[in-house]
Amino acid sequence: MAIWWLGGVLIVVLVIALAGNVLLRRRESLNRQQLSTHEHMLTSILDSVDAYIYIKTPDLKYRYVNHQICDLFARPVDQIIGQGDDAFFDAASAAEMAEVDRRVLATGKKTTVEEHNVLQGEERVRTFLSVKMPLVMSPGEAPSLCGISTELTDYLEMQSRTHHLAFYDALAGLPNRRLLLESLAEATHCPSGGYSAPLIVDLDNFRLVNDIQGHDSGDQLLINVAENLQQRLTEDATLARFSSDEFVILINRLGEQQHDAASYVERVARQLLDNISQLRNDRALPITASVGITLFNGAGNPMNGVLQQADMALQQAKSAGGNTLRFFNVDMQTSVLERASLEGDLHQALQRQELALHYQVQVDHQGVTTGVEALLRWYHPQRGWVSPGTFIPLAEENGLIVPIGYWVLRCACEQLAKWSHQTAYAALTISVNVSSVQFQQPEFVRNVEALLAETQAPPGRLVLEVTESLLMREPTRVRNTMLKLRAQGIRFALDDFGTGYSSLSYLKRLPLDELKIDQSFIRELLTDKTDAAIVDTTILLAISLGLTVVAEGVEKKEQLDWLKGHGCYRYQGYLFGRPTPIEYLFESY
Repeated sequence: MAIWWLGGVLIVVLVIALAGNVLLRRRESLNRQQLSTHEHMLTSILDSVDAYIYIKTPDLKYRYVNHQICDLFARPVDQIIGQGDDAFFDAASAAEMAEVDRRVLATGKKTTVEEHNVLQGEERVRTFLSVKMPLVMSPGEAPSLCGISTELTDYLEMQSRTHHLAFYDALAGLPNRRLLLESLAEATHCPSGGYSAPLIVDLDNFRLVNDIQGHDSGDQLLINVAENLQQRLTEDATLARFSSDEFVILINRLGEQQHDAASYVERVARQLLDNISQLRNDRALPITASVGITLFNGAGNPMNGVLQQADMALQQAKSAGGNTLRFFNVDMQTSVLERASLEGDLHQALQRQELALHYQVQVDHQGVTTGVEALLRWYHPQRGWVSPGTFIPLAEENGLIVPIGYWVLRCACEQLAKWSHQTAYAALTISVNVSSVQFQQPEFVRNVEALLAETQAPPGRLVLEVTESLLMREPTRVRNTMLKLRAQGIRFALDDFGTGYSSLSYLKRLPLDELKIDQSFIRELLTDKTDAAIVDTTILLAISLGLTVVAEGVEKKEQLDWLKGHGCYRYQGYLFGRPTPIEYLFESY
C-alpha cells in the first residue's frame, strides 16, 4: 500500500507542478480561451484525486486547494484561499504544521510526515500521511509549499479494532490467550533480569453461578474479577483471561533470588485471593479462587512446560479444597507424569484383558449367602495390582469409566444368566457399582436393557449401587432413570451412606431397595460412640423407609453381634470372605 501511495504522489506532484504553471502563471503564448480549457482540465484531475492537495504561499497562506480540502474544512474555495491553518485547525495542530512547513521551505527538501491534527469544532484526532515539498511557481519568486495528504484515521481505527479483536477478550477487555502466549514466549526466550512467574487464577465452583443465577450474572462476575485483579497489579504484570473462568497473571523482573521472588509472588497471590473472596455478585453468592504458581529464570524454559507446571500447581490447589494457592515442585511433576503414564496404560487395560472382576459375598443374620458384590480389579503386567482407589477416579475423569463400566455390567449379567440355570445359585444377587459418569450417559438405560435381553439375565437379581453424590446431581433426571430401570425389575442400593450429602426428602422419593452403611462407621463402631449413634440411626431410618440395610466392612464377630442386636441383618466384609475371582468364590467361603 505504501509503495502504491508514494508512486501516486509522484504523479500528482507532476500534475501539480503543471497546474501551478497553468493556474497561477499566465504564459504569453496562451490566449484566454486556451488558458481556461487547461484550467478546467487540471482542476478536474486534481479534484478527482483521493487526497488533500494544496499549495501554500511562502508565508504559509493557502493559494490553491482541491475539492477534497473544501470538503475537509466544510468551506468553499473563496473562504479558504488566503487563510492559514490556524483558521481551520486548533492552535496546537496549526503550530505543529507550521513548524514542519517552515523546515521544508528552509531546507528545500521533500519531507514525508505523519500528522495528528484536530479540526476546529471537533475533538477527534485525525491522522494524515503527508508529503510536503517546495514548489517554485515563477523564476525569482520564493518557493511555495506543495502538500499532498492522505487521511489514515479510519484505516488506523479499523486496524486497531482488528488488533483488539485478535488479541483481547471481548467480555473482560483483557489480553486473551493468544497475546499472553506471545508475552510468555518472549519471557521464556529472552533473559529479562531474573525470575518470572505465571499465576493461574481459577474461580472455584464458577459453574454454580451460571447454573443458579444465569449466564448474565456469571459474565458480570468475570468482569468484576478482571477489574479487581487489574487494579491490584503493578505495571510489570500482564493479566489475561485464559479461558472461561481462568485468568493468568505473568509477573516479570522478580530479581535473581528465588526465595525473594517466591515470597513476593506468594504475597501477591494471597492478596488476590483475599480480594476475590470479598467479591459478591447480585445474589451474595460467596466467591473464592484457586491459584497455581511456578517460577522460571531466563531463557531455556519451554513456554508450554511453564504453563503446564502452573496448571499442575493449580490442580493441587483445587484438590486441597480451593480458596488457596500452591507452588509447582518437582515431586508434583513426578506425580503428574506417573499419573499420565498410568492413564495411558489404562486405555489399553480392557483390550489387553488386564481388568478382572472379584466378588465378595453378602450374608444375612443366619449366615446364608444372599448375593455378591462385583468389585473391579486391575492387574498391570509391570505395576502389579493397581488400587481401585487410584485407577477408578482416573477412569471417571477421562471418560474411560463408560466402556469399563459397560464391560463390568456385561460380565455381571453373563454370570447371573449362568446362575439362573443352577439351583444352588439362582437366588443370588450381584451388586454392581455404577459411576455417576456412567449413570448419566443418555444411552445408559438402553444399554442396560440391551444387555439383559442379550444375556437373558434375570433383572430382579441385578442390583445397581449408586452414591449419594449422584442422587444430589440433577435429582429429577436421576429419579426418572432409576424408575425406567426399576420397571425392568432392576434393584437399587445406596452405597456408602453417611459419607455424602443426600437430602432425606430425595431419599424417600427414590426407588431404593437397600441402604449400605459405609465401612468407615463400622470400623470404630465398638469404640466410638458417635459412629455407633450414626449406625443405629441409619438402621432405624432404613427400616422406616422399608429398605434393607447392609453393613459393609464387618471384620469382627463383636461388630456382627452389635449389628444384629440393633436390627441390621445383612453384612459384607472380611469376616465372611475377601473379594475373590468367581471360580474361587464359594471354595473360600
